[in-house]
Amino acid sequence: MNRSSEKATKRPLGIFSNTAFILAILITTVTCLAPSSYGDDNHSETEEVLTIDEALEIALAENKRVENAVLDVEKAENTIKAARTKLFPEFNFSLYEFHHFTNEDFTFKKGAFGTYPDIGPIPAQNTKIATAPSFTTFMTASVGQPISQLYQISLYVKQAEVEKAISAEDLRSRRQEVADTVKKEYYDILKIQSGLEALDEEILFLKELYILVKRNLELERVLETELLDVEALLAKAEYKEFVLKNDMATLKERFNFTLGRGIETPFRVTPVPKAEPIIISPEEAEELALDQRPEVRAAKLGIEYAENEVKIEKSKYIPEVGVELSYTANFNIELLPENIATIALFAKWDVFDWGYKSNLIAKKKKSVLQAQNRLDETESDVLIDVNKKIRTLEQAAVYIGVAETDQTAAREKLRVTMNQYEQGTVLLQQVLEAESEMADANNEYNQAVLDYWTARAELERAIGEE
Repeated sequence: MNRSSEKATKRPLGIFSNTAFILAILITTVTCLAPSSYGDDNHSETEEVLTIDEALEIALAENKRVENAVLDVEKAENTIKAARTKLFPEFNFSLYEFHHFTNEDFTFKKGAFGTYPDIGPIPAQNTKIATAPSFTTFMTASVGQPISQLYQISLYVKQAEVEKAISAEDLRSRRQEVADTVKKEYYDILKIQSGLEALDEEILFLKELYILVKRNLELERVLETELLDVEALLAKAEYKEFVLKNDMATLKERFNFTLGRGIETPFRVTPVPKAEPIIISPEEAEELALDQRPEVRAAKLGIEYAENEVKIEKSKYIPEVGVELSYTANFNIELLPENIATIALFAKWDVFDWGYKSNLIAKKKKSVLQAQNRLDETESDVLIDVNKKIRTLEQAAVYIGVAETDQTAAREKLRVTMNQYEQGTVLLQQVLEAESEMADANNEYNQAVLDYWTARAELERAIGEE
């Protein structure tokens, strides 16, 4: 039997230097990931062909975690708008309608309003005024404008804006997490698919080998045990294919859930493209990560938030000063004026608080130091993560060449062994061993290419790319 496939061309790989990381993997064709007869023959016409970019677009639009993070940003915006309303005058209106159950008598003593020449005391004698129970209306309207509090209110608005910025970074983090999950699950599906394609080739080989061994058995060139060995291997390969198909179904259901759509939605994935070069220095990668990673940005905002808390506490030393205009109207209340309008300037100041405010300020200042420590720790963690992902990607890129060399050697060994078997110079067991090595080499190469793309996705997330 003649088994052949396209040979992928290995291109040079640059390795880390002290000043630059040049990772260049140029592979012209990833033959084992190309659609095989298994992929073409078993796909339903109703299945959509889903590229990884399309999957990312769907997930970022439909994923519930991302949607909740978007809502958190919108809630933070509502908080800002609510805080800003405190900068404007406050209007109050109250209306009371009540009924008197008791007689309310007013007694004014003689001369209660003074004694005047030529007139005498007012009233001239003790005077009693009686009121009968009735309904009374009392209405009050006021408008007050804070003055000294405007600075403190503006600090609360600024604090709300910082909280919104933190929510926005949380949204970026959620988007990156979802994108990373989508990529990994997509590549997991591709790994199963490549395994199925390799099994398809193995089953085809075993079927043809079965025919060859059966013919040799009829010619009494081999023992029946050899035919049974091939038949047993064929049955195991078909069972393994059955298991992988079940695994594929589970992975697709999980992937649909990640995309935020019905888990039964049919689709099929496309082969990954050839490995592409990445040229980036470690310094540039670290700089990008410190600038783009959501957790670093959130930690910096945490410092700003803590510093603003200190300002808010200090602003409480400022006396509260404001102005208020009020109007009061009453009906059916004898002896009181029906309309009263006033304007007032009010002030309130806690002169002595036994060190309450100063201790709170000291507490907030310590929170600033803690926020700075969290930033330093976060930046260190990010740099370690970036360098680790760079090394992992480099290893994955190097291993593609190793796996390709092993694949080429296994293919040639199988070809030679098959020719020798047909000539009767080797045993069937050697053919089966060579075929097993070829299947393992194909699978290893496929895994190497997919591991490269997984490592690349992890590096992109490590430097904060969305």
